[in-house]
Amino acid sequence: MKTKLTKWIMAMAAASLLMGQTGKISGRVTDAASGDALIGVNVLVQNSVLGAATDANGEYVILNVPPGAHSLFFSYIGYGRVLIQDIEVKMERTVRVDAQMAVEAYQGETVVVTAERPIVEADKTHSSIHIEADEIANMPVEGLRNVLELNPSINRNADGTLSIRGGGSYEINYSVNGIKSMNTNTSATAFGGSGMEKADNSWKYDVNPLAVAQMEVISGGFNAEYGNAQSGVVKVVTREGGEKFSGGFRMEYRPPGQYHWGDYLYSKNQFEWQAWGDTSAWLNSPQFIAPDGTVNDSAAINNYNLWIQNHTPEGEKITLYQYDEASGRYIGRQVENGENIMGVYDYRQHAYQRYLFSFGGPLGKDSKKMNFFLSGEYKEKPNRVPTVEQVQRMNNYSLVIAWHPSPKHTIKITNMYQYLNSGMGSGSDDIRWAGLGGWTGSRKKYTLIYDALREETVVANNINYKFLFSPEAYWELSLTHQFEELFSLQRPVPGIDKDAQLVSQGRQETRYLEDRGPWFMNYRDYYTWSSLYNQASLTHYYELRTSYSNQLTRTNLLKIGGEIWLMDQNYNASSSLTVSSFIWRTGFSTNYQAKTKYAAAYIQDKLEFAGMVANLGLRLDAYNFGSDEVPVDENQVFYPAGNENFPGGIGIPAWEKSKTFVTLSPRIGISFPVAEKTAFRVQYGHFRSMPGINQALDNQTNHGWGILGNPNLEPKLSVNYEIGLQQNLWDSHQLDIVTYYNDLKKQVHTVYKESSAGSIKYTGDYYGTYRTYSNNSHGSSQGLELNFSNRTVSAWRYRLGYALSQTKIGYSGNYIILEEMTPELEQKYTYSASEFTSGENRTHRFNGSLTYVLNEGQGPVIAGLALLENSSFGLIYRVSSGTAYYWAPDYVTDAQIENNRRYPLESSTDMQMEKRLNVSNIQFTIQVKIRNLYDNKQLTPIADAYERDRWVKRSATFMDPDIAPNRDYHLFNYFQAYKNIPREMYFTIGIDF
Repeated sequence: MKTKLTKWIMAMAAASLLMGQTGKISGRVTDAASGDALIGVNVLVQNSVLGAATDANGEYVILNVPPGAHSLFFSYIGYGRVLIQDIEVKMERTVRVDAQMAVEAYQGETVVVTAERPIVEADKTHSSIHIEADEIANMPVEGLRNVLELNPSINRNADGTLSIRGGGSYEINYSVNGIKSMNTNTSATAFGGSGMEKADNSWKYDVNPLAVAQMEVISGGFNAEYGNAQSGVVKVVTREGGEKFSGGFRMEYRPPGQYHWGDYLYSKNQFEWQAWGDTSAWLNSPQFIAPDGTVNDSAAINNYNLWIQNHTPEGEKITLYQYDEASGRYIGRQVENGENIMGVYDYRQHAYQRYLFSFGGPLGKDSKKMNFFLSGEYKEKPNRVPTVEQVQRMNNYSLVIAWHPSPKHTIKITNMYQYLNSGMGSGSDDIRWAGLGGWTGSRKKYTLIYDALREETVVANNINYKFLFSPEAYWELSLTHQFEELFSLQRPVPGIDKDAQLVSQGRQETRYLEDRGPWFMNYRDYYTWSSLYNQASLTHYYELRTSYSNQLTRTNLLKIGGEIWLMDQNYNASSSLTVSSFIWRTGFSTNYQAKTKYAAAYIQDKLEFAGMVANLGLRLDAYNFGSDEVPVDENQVFYPAGNENFPGGIGIPAWEKSKTFVTLSPRIGISFPVAEKTAFRVQYGHFRSMPGINQALDNQTNHGWGILGNPNLEPKLSVNYEIGLQQNLWDSHQLDIVTYYNDLKKQVHTVYKESSAGSIKYTGDYYGTYRTYSNNSHGSSQGLELNFSNRTVSAWRYRLGYALSQTKIGYSGNYIILEEMTPELEQKYTYSASEFTSGENRTHRFNGSLTYVLNEGQGPVIAGLALLENSSFGLIYRVSSGTAYYWAPDYVTDAQIENNRRYPLESSTDMQMEKRLNVSNIQFTIQVKIRNLYDNKQLTPIADAYERDRWVKRSATFMDPDIAPNRDYHLFNYFQAYKNIPREMYFTIGIDF
């Protein structure tokens, strides 16, 4: 009976696995006096149903332990009980916990021991870091994306996306409780060209930190269970409800202020106000002076009044002029400006606000059978510069329900909701993607209403079911449905022509907009009738995953699994309401429907021996973009191909269905532990990913057809080689050194192909071509990474990470393909065979984090009071090489130079202080967080060649005037000179129970 009960406890342990989101505890139990193995010892994980019994060798294995800190309880007849506390369990890792039990001297005696955390992780076969919930709580970070950046191999790109070891922005397999984050709407294809990204596309990565139990960041090689990613894997596991109710609440606040460098954008010191902020300039303008010298003062003053109203934020004091019959003069009166119809506002008046909560506990009468955990976050983040949305709004909510109806069955249901209200090109912390982006974007600050709003919603539902065949084998089934929608809808807006027409038709009493004239000062005028760009995308994602696991022997765990998914997408986008005029109307339009199919299968074998741990895997992937409209003849895309029966007909090209691609990817990772002090590891693997959805399916019109995606793109491939070393230093610290090389093959880049009819978008050599994509890019990333951290339980916790890396990219073949290619044209239109340093490459990167925690009764005591007890301090320091750029001293060598220089070093320091007060079972928290503590500036990379020349020769930034008389960067673009945010201070209050 005891043996059966033990087996069912082990069965429950196996039944709790969630797709690589749990860990494993193993060890040996011996007699403390003789050292002999003890057979049949009960080993239980406290506050759970997980457990095992020791075998004939005294060995035990407990599978599928949730990540985090746990306690093990050992009991055996005739021996004193043993409780080992603070055992750190990590996702997909094995922690070894041995125990010695002594013959019971006193009845009921329990020996309590604190577990020694291993310095060297014997089964670590790839580069990764684990970060616990308490460490996240003590760091000065805003969300999980900031936590990810603690890994020196991860870079936050200008547009807000993340990349690992120089890989692409969407080469990360990111999941929360096994639910993957989709990357369907990454680009804004109706905004001027396929491949143009939206800002802050990684917003979905920021789940509520109160809900996080543990996260793992894998940056070099990963098991065959994970696919469709070349660079890495990020796994987030959220907390589950326990047997008692618990929860928390946080409110975070940052005061209003200006969070860019330079003058306020609507300051009266701006050059346009200096030129036109007084009535005299209008009365002296030639536009209001007749040939005989008569001044049309009525028109001049009226336009002045309208200009003042449309250039001043709502609520500010302005002086308007009105004709006084008695004096025969225009009299000024000060009023408060009303609503600004062009969207101008004082962006310094918005405060950052963030609210987080969590609540979990048992459901039903039996608290061990069912529990729930609910968490949510609402955030209002003001944009750094003026934007149409003014404030970026984000929500995320999740509900997890776990049910164990019987030892053989486990059901877990996860529901997630995420929402973003933002702009297409705004929301990133980098000034280039914060709003008013680019050289011309700075000229749009008085016409914010024309820009596009963006709403994204994601609803994900997952049900995970496990069935136990035997104590050593179980089957798992997971079903997921995600619905993702993106809307950017056009709205009617004021325009000069529309304004005048409405007045002339009697539909509007008076003008609201000033006339066109020199007072626009090269700012965008009021030229349109509707907001720009329209985008609507609806995507349904259906996924089925299954796996079978079998602990074949004590040292061999075999897992076989597979997944299939279908992505049903309906995408429509346009840049204007009149884009349907097709050829002669300037504008963009994209429309497609597709059902992309994907399937994968894998086998993964983990072998664990005293001197070697091996993770061996093989993965099969297959996909088809589901397009029925792949041109038979790439040069006859828009009219019938010659092999079709359409003599003289037009408008129906010859199509075929897209291809299915099938690949095999081997994965091998081996660790060689040496005497518990050292562990070597080697890793080799093939990692493949699908091309981007927009690269495969985009079909954009612009003066005819401008862009056509390629559904027959092959999978991208990264071949990864890695050698690493873990070293135990002083029995308290871990040093991890790794060197790697990633060979990037079959990457995707643009190519232009001639089509005899249907497109007049491009000029020059590109005339008569359309833009598409090919697997014509390649590259490599190589580097050395060092990570140093303390591993023992201590008030101090610190991590130091350094990366020395280089990423190169190159292209092959022709960038223009004509119907008839002569040898001369082949040579002329061939990409250079050389590779060059990637623009986002950072040669050196150092990240350091430090936290210090004082618990109850700790710290200095004054007059019997421990004033600093229950407090914590956190610090993060980052420094990295600037981005690469090229500069040539003359035009002769210009074409021979690629990224031969770097911008200055970039550094920042963030700090956090927190104080907690315990009242009964309730804990109150107050926190202060300072980001960019020393107010460091980071130079914005300069795109314009002439501006780069000024920077190299005279250290002139956008803020600096120059000798060139027509240069106006210092007038329009000065606020873009430095990309990072000036010093910020956040205040947080919270409660936990």
